[in-house]
Amino acid sequence: MSTLSDQTNNNGSTIASNTVLHDNDLTDQAKNHFGYYSDILRTFESHPQSVLCNKYLTDADRNFFLSDLHTLYTNCKHVLNYTAEHNEFRDYNLPSIGPLMICGVVRAGTTLLYNLLACDPNCRAPLYTDMYVEVVPPIARSDSIGQKRRIDLLNSSQQKIEEDQHILRQAGYLPLFACISLDEDSNTESWIRNEMNKDYIYDYHEIFLRMLNSVDMPKSHWLLKSPFHILYLDKIVRQYPNALLIMIHRRLDEVLPSSDEFETAMRNWLLENPQGKQGRHMYSSDEFGLSREDIQTRYADYINLFLSSTSSNNQPSSVN
Repeated sequence: MSTLSDQTNNNGSTIASNTVLHDNDLTDQAKNHFGYYSDILRTFESHPQSVLCNKYLTDADRNFFLSDLHTLYTNCKHVLNYTAEHNEFRDYNLPSIGPLMICGVVRAGTTLLYNLLACDPNCRAPLYTDMYVEVVPPIARSDSIGQKRRIDLLNSSQQKIEEDQHILRQAGYLPLFACISLDEDSNTESWIRNEMNKDYIYDYHEIFLRMLNSVDMPKSHWLLKSPFHILYLDKIVRQYPNALLIMIHRRLDEVLPSSDEFETAMRNWLLENPQGKQGRHMYSSDEFGLSREDIQTRYADYINLFLSSTSSNNQPSSVN
């Protein structure tokens, strides 16, 4: 189990200041069978400092990234433990066709094609709940009770990206963490290509796919899509000899402006919709016969226990 150690800073907010990764809850059977686990652990260990040392991240940002790191690493160990215990399915064959993998540059139409092909009832595309919510034990698509439980656990109105990049992320493949690193000698491209061999991420990818396949094998083929597959085609065809690749191309003089237009649209929306645009709900303690001094006296025990480091900085103000 991963451990997040907390430290309280001068502002009284609590941040995850250190991430200690260990394999105490990884079974000996899993350690012996999956030799590439050491590569996964090494990769995960390389990420926390890029979060903790980035002065441009807020405390909330750091907690978000480190919590995500914790979840991914924990899920990875759960999968390795499960597959080591249920090793019989590793001998089951994947469908003789595929997997069918959609590759291409961003903004080229890969997501549209992926969503259309996923409608084929004879194929199977991994669900977000398969890859991120209660990853073990795997459940079939027809398990309506189990699927509803996972959706309820997700408890988010945000539309999740249902791409198998989430499987790669469980193996420690997290280019975003390289993006936020302040190390001048490190950048995303060098991390992706040079820092260490990335073959292990597809070793884990296949184990995960076989785990899902063991409870709900598609009639025809698996359908996969991630923007990162295009960087590792040699490894993919070695890992999946029957893989079928769809390479989508789009004119670069359309792709590049499309990405810039997308960014510009987001920035414009933020400028046009500042906080308070629709007005603010204002009220103050005085309106209700309350005073700062009375509140501090009545709730001194609570304030001293939980708010002592921040209460001295708070000034009477209207609340919105």
